[in-house]
Amino acid sequence: MVDQEEADGRFATPDAKAANHKGRTFFADMHRKELKDDDQWMAKQVYLNVGNFLLGVAAMGLDAVPIEGVDFAILDEEFDLKAQGYTSLVVVPVGHHSVEDFNATLPKSRLPQSTTITEI
Repeated sequence: MVDQEEADGRFATPDAKAANHKGRTFFADMHRKELKDDDQWMAKQVYLNVGNFLLGVAAMGLDAVPIEGVDFAILDEEFDLKAQGYTSLVVVPVGHHSVEDFNATLPKSRLPQSTTITEI
């Protein structure tokens, strides 16, 4: 990843690249070697990125929704993910809703921010 970021011009200096790599290695090693929770930590990283992905596709005018409850063992087998060193965690279908989708035009219902956000 760091090499790709370097190719994309993300680092002003070699020291900046080294510092970035050092920071990532610190957190990865902390979860892998000290806390021994790297699977859970990486799953949380995926969910953080899913949130950004959902915002990005919405900005492109696309519909998307994360889905759990999928039989991930079957999904992993179908795409031979284990052989590639991967495992599935979430499914996000992306596309355009049908013009006949009655739900797409209904107002969204959300709890008020005052009941879901605590300011500290």
